[in-house]
Amino acid sequence: MKIQKILLYGFGQHENLEINLRPGMNLLYGPNEAGKTTIQQAILHILFGFPQKNQQELRYEPKTGGKYGGCLYIEDHEYGNWMIERVRGKSSGDVLIRFEDGRIMEEAELKRLLRGYDRQAFESIFSFSLFQLQGLEKMDENDLSRTLLASGTTGLDTLWKVEKKMEKEMGSLFKKSGKIPQMNKKLTEIRELEQAMQKEQQKLSLYEPLTSRKQELDEQVATLRLEEQRLYKQSEEQRIAMQIVPLQQQRNQLLEQLSHLTDTFPAAGIRRYEELASKQSELQLKKTRLEKEQAEWQSEWIDLRPTSERQQLERWVTQEAEWHRLRTDRISAEQEIRLLEKKLQQLSNRLGLTPDQQLSIGKMDVSIQRERQLEPILEEQKELDQQLKALQRLLAEAESERQESEQRKEHTERMQLTESERKKLTALPELQRQLAEAKFIISASDKQASNQMVPVIIMLIGLAIGAYSVLQQQWLFTCLGIVMVAVGAWLWKQRPDSVSDQQSFIRNNEPLVAELERLAERDELQQRDQRQVAAEIERLDHKLQKYAEEMEQLYEQKQQAVKKWQDLLQDEPFDLTFNIQESFRLLREFQDAEIDQKTWRLRLLTATQHVQSLIKEVEKVLGPVAEEGLFERIRQELLHQNSLQEKQLSKQKTVLEIKEQLLETNELLETTTAEILQLFTIVGVSEKEQFYTAYQQDQDAQLLKRQLKEVEAQLSLYNKEPLVKEWTIPELERQRSETTNRLQIIRQEVEALVDEQVKVGHEISQMGTSQSYSELQQLVEVRKAELEEMTEQWVIRKAVRESIRQTMSEWKEHQLPAVLIQANKWFSYLTGDRYATIGLTAEGYFEAVTAEGQTFMINELSQATKEQAYLSLRLALAYELSERAPFPIIMDDPFVHFDNERLSRMIEILTELQPSHQFLYFTCHQEMKLKWPSEPHTIEIGRKVKGEIY
Repeated sequence: MKIQKILLYGFGQHENLEINLRPGMNLLYGPNEAGKTTIQQAILHILFGFPQKNQQELRYEPKTGGKYGGCLYIEDHEYGNWMIERVRGKSSGDVLIRFEDGRIMEEAELKRLLRGYDRQAFESIFSFSLFQLQGLEKMDENDLSRTLLASGTTGLDTLWKVEKKMEKEMGSLFKKSGKIPQMNKKLTEIRELEQAMQKEQQKLSLYEPLTSRKQELDEQVATLRLEEQRLYKQSEEQRIAMQIVPLQQQRNQLLEQLSHLTDTFPAAGIRRYEELASKQSELQLKKTRLEKEQAEWQSEWIDLRPTSERQQLERWVTQEAEWHRLRTDRISAEQEIRLLEKKLQQLSNRLGLTPDQQLSIGKMDVSIQRERQLEPILEEQKELDQQLKALQRLLAEAESERQESEQRKEHTERMQLTESERKKLTALPELQRQLAEAKFIISASDKQASNQMVPVIIMLIGLAIGAYSVLQQQWLFTCLGIVMVAVGAWLWKQRPDSVSDQQSFIRNNEPLVAELERLAERDELQQRDQRQVAAEIERLDHKLQKYAEEMEQLYEQKQQAVKKWQDLLQDEPFDLTFNIQESFRLLREFQDAEIDQKTWRLRLLTATQHVQSLIKEVEKVLGPVAEEGLFERIRQELLHQNSLQEKQLSKQKTVLEIKEQLLETNELLETTTAEILQLFTIVGVSEKEQFYTAYQQDQDAQLLKRQLKEVEAQLSLYNKEPLVKEWTIPELERQRSETTNRLQIIRQEVEALVDEQVKVGHEISQMGTSQSYSELQQLVEVRKAELEEMTEQWVIRKAVRESIRQTMSEWKEHQLPAVLIQANKWFSYLTGDRYATIGLTAEGYFEAVTAEGQTFMINELSQATKEQAYLSLRLALAYELSERAPFPIIMDDPFVHFDNERLSRMIEILTELQPSHQFLYFTCHQEMKLKWPSEPHTIEIGRKVKGEIY
């Protein structure tokens, strides 16, 4: 069993962590606080469940929340590859196990996959850490030996804990030299009370003589009791000897008798014979019964119709649907005929036909071709009517639009400007110009004063250019100078005389200009509307004239179509002009109804004939039968015949079965008889009485053997047989009689002394007048009762401890030797052959033996040597269990106390174990990967590459 991959969803500081492992050695390196122990605990948690919240183990729940748990991918040669996933759920987590073939199991399957191991058993063998090794230094010889013993045997650590608990509870009850335990306290209290009683007793002087006599009596009784015990032991030895001698004599007699008897009777022979005889008798009775049943079944008669009639009944049953269909068709035909007669009468009424016309309709041409000859003319008339209606509608709409346009024209004429308003509009352009100049002047006056000299400067520049050009006779520049002088003069004339006058002009004329502009816009809009209305009226007049011409043409076309229609219909028996399509539809329905009526009458005749024919066929077989219950009678008869047929088949089957059973019974009877004869042949007899005689002889031999076995069992009850072979029963009886007589004498003397003891004790009790003495005596009895209860508890715990020690001793004898052989080999190699073996002393303590034979108790070794012994036992146990429990071995830095040489040897041992075990070695020492001869699969905890941990 090997772990292929570890996937942690959320566990301690790890989140979404994936670790890929390989068979053999996997070195998981990481500095302190990298989470190595967390991964180690994650493996144990996923396999064996999350700890309870009230337990000491940490749960390692993720600090940041999220999904808690993970999964392990396992390669298992016995159960195939499987995956276990454990996430937050119930107290120990929800478990899902998925196999390679798609099977899904729950937690109940996990115990089988883990070979019945729980977490404690797994950790005691396959998981160990530096913390466990460091604890070896603090252990005494007893604890250290027990730890090593538990590491070399499975299950002892649990019993060791129970034993420790029992010892602790025993120690809390009683210690040999203790003062704090409860029983020690109680004994001290009883001793103090007894001392107080002695003080009270000394006060009673009359007690002294009686007390002396009581002591003398006690001594004499004790002496006699010892003598009595010795004699009783001697008497018991003599009694046992008297029991053994007859047993030995009886054993010899039984052996002598057995030597004259033979042991040839087969094992369980009488039981086998009786079983065979009983079986033979049963088979004979069964044979008789089967022969009787066979005769009865063969004599039974079944009245069954011929096969042809039964087949005819089955065919008729299959025709039931056809029968109902025929009857339904007959009823439907009758109904349809009545409906068609009613429909023909309705169509005749709608068409207004006379009886003669009804007869001629069947010969009338109402074909689609005839209808299509008439349809174009009728469609032409309809189309002309529709065109006339549409043209009339368009003409009415045009006249309505003409009236609306006339109304708009009148309204537009009413909205024309008056003569006074038109006169005002003539002054609008001049006012707009003056208003613009005034605004320009006001804006120009706001500029700087230097800007007012611009016209003067322009004139001066123009005069200068003109004068210079005249002198130089440059006439083009002379013209330019004249233009500049003119511009400057014009600008000078345009300068405002007074800004206030211009502002006053704007205030007075700006509202008037706005009013005139609105009036001008209204005049322009009214003229535009007037032009549009005139154009619309002219367009509508043309449209009305066009519509009138088209209407006249349509009336003329309609008259021609009517005349053509009348010419085509002059030979028809009645007029169709009212609606050609409706008339042709009704005529076609009339003709179709007549055809349908003929068809239904034919179907009615056919259905009636078929029904009557089937009734006649059935009556030939079943006799007279009513039409309504025809098929009910057929089904009843068929069911009856089927029942009889099933009965016939059952009879045939039963007869065949009886025949087979009879044949089988005969064969078994012959076989049983042959076996009985074979049994007689083995014993060497030929009849039943001789067989029973041989059986009785065998029983006698068996009885003698049982008696001999009982005698030997009785003899085995004694530890050893006394040397009484030369003794005789009379001698033993004489010696026992002498011993018995001496015992009686001693018992009589003891009884006399005891009676005197009682008498003296009674006198002493009567003399006890002190009240404090009686109270102390009563208190002593109470304390003794309490001490007795505590003693029972102490004895119970001692018995449990001794049972555990006995169990541990048995384990040491059976399981430990095989582990010690391999552990000694590795321990010797690790210590460089300094120590040859490690073993157990008679007291159950571990000791190490050097190559020279010198022994050291395990607690006398160095810390590293202790760890090497511990690891040797652990690895040897895992090696011995590799077939039953091939689990990975998880190690948390266990070699820190090893020097380089011993570390190299340990690595060689681990390399030797790699084919049978997978190793997960957690370490914080990066140089460990250099210690292996071939570099192991190294995983660095805390560094992610592409979602995996390396």
